[in-house]
Amino acid sequence: MSRFNRDSEGIMLAIEHPFLLKQEADRITLLFEQGAPPEPPLQQRINALARLRRGEANLSRRDWTLITWGLCDDCGASGKPIEEQRLFDAVMAHTGEWIIRRDVPRKGWFGLLNSYFSFDVDAFPLHGNWRRLRVCLLDTMPILFSSLSRPKMWSRMIERHADIFTDQPGYSLRHILFYGSVDERDQLRNSLPIPESSWLWRRVITYQIDYLNNMSDSDFVAAIPRMVDFIRTRPLYADELLATMLTRYCQSSYRSESHEVLKTESFARWGNPQLRSSARWSLVQEPVRGMVLRWFAKEDLEHFFSLLQGSGQVDKARLVYWLRFVDQISYTRILLGEDALTNQDPEFRNFRQKNVSRYGSLIGGLRHNNGFVLRIGDHYLVEFSGTGNACYAYQEKELPFEPSAKTLHAEHELKRRIYDRQGVDNRILHMSSWESKADQFLVKRGIRAGAVVSATPDKVSNYQARFSPSHLQAPPDSPVQTAQVGPKTADPGKKMPPVLGMSESSRRVISQAKELARINKVEIQDNLQKGGAFWVLASNPDTMLGRELARIGMAH
Repeated sequence: MSRFNRDSEGIMLAIEHPFLLKQEADRITLLFEQGAPPEPPLQQRINALARLRRGEANLSRRDWTLITWGLCDDCGASGKPIEEQRLFDAVMAHTGEWIIRRDVPRKGWFGLLNSYFSFDVDAFPLHGNWRRLRVCLLDTMPILFSSLSRPKMWSRMIERHADIFTDQPGYSLRHILFYGSVDERDQLRNSLPIPESSWLWRRVITYQIDYLNNMSDSDFVAAIPRMVDFIRTRPLYADELLATMLTRYCQSSYRSESHEVLKTESFARWGNPQLRSSARWSLVQEPVRGMVLRWFAKEDLEHFFSLLQGSGQVDKARLVYWLRFVDQISYTRILLGEDALTNQDPEFRNFRQKNVSRYGSLIGGLRHNNGFVLRIGDHYLVEFSGTGNACYAYQEKELPFEPSAKTLHAEHELKRRIYDRQGVDNRILHMSSWESKADQFLVKRGIRAGAVVSATPDKVSNYQARFSPSHLQAPPDSPVQTAQVGPKTADPGKKMPPVLGMSESSRRVISQAKELARINKVEIQDNLQKGGAFWVLASNPDTMLGRELARIGMAH
């Protein structure tokens, strides 16, 4: 189309991008690449598992495929098949036949992989059958790979991210998930059947949280927009990542500066931090919540004394005055008068839309007047935008109105005079030199201006994900080595050192090493009968074979 974008007279042609053609090309490419097969229907999986439980003979290849996909299904009273020892042993015996025949069915192997990802490993971290399933996948994978006429998208993805079969899985996936291109993320989704609720994603998120916690302040702030875009696509993990970002921002040197993206996203997801009923704010520590409260308080004050100034009668000195208390304000609520409620100017429409659940309406009095309720300590104070109005102060126990009410009446509810024992009422009058008199008025009530955000913030510890396993440690941030598959060439120059002693554990290691060498077609050198050592002639310790040998206890 780039060659033929003009007609015969040289006039530019308006040719739309061929989206449908691209979709069809992507579909054909995926078929050719043979990505992850679709998950079979649940009932079919349950039915096949029931036939295996009944001991039916001659189960078909299709039955076994359904069984491999259903190992972590909840089968009611029967429980989960992976926890049924007799049934799971039968599945492992069947996969052993794959190895003997050197014939590993792709759909059946992907079923095992899906079950591996679906198991609740955090609830059962030492579950033996799940670990056996991982060994089975590693044992059968080289056979499956060697049967491919050429590497497929999914096989390349598994080679690139071979750490998913180790005790520190998912670290390499973090780079694709958070920093990869759209194409890379699509390839990952199409290649591997990883359920959204999988323990593997939880590991990936935990690594990213650790990464964010260790970034410099400037790098972290620069990363916030990308992270917010990410959590909008992964709602299951949004709370954990949002709590991490808010906490990390509170630890940074930027904490006194309001961050509009974090403020807007946290309000949209968690609700108003000023309300104790917003339960998800309990995910973060109190200084973090206090930081966000200051953001809202400052913005509300600025809106009230600038945008909501009625007919231009506002004394802006009051904005300067109340900003001195911004770090102590724990609640704010703006009450819009009739003019502000009906004003169709873009600024007003945007304010109402952005604060739709945070403002109320003010009735009684002049149309241009607006009200502002703020809480400092155990006192509520009510200001009005129009000049000629006093500020009213109420102790919480004597408050004559409900601050969160949708509608409040200026004269009947907000302007209630209350006198103390000396006959002094609860008003601050905005007259000559009113600021110093207001300071004295507030000091008598235990309120003093001047609290500032400390240059050294209150001790705020790093956020730890609720699903974070305590043993999880990120490996060094280095390029991930890809595993080799297919025949290996022996290299006598690179040998595995001997396994000393012949204890039962040593015999088990040697037996496992022999089986791994057989599956991967790698030579061994056994000098144990001569009083020597046992060697696996592996060409590269960074292959999948080398890592698996290290996992079982051998050293390079």
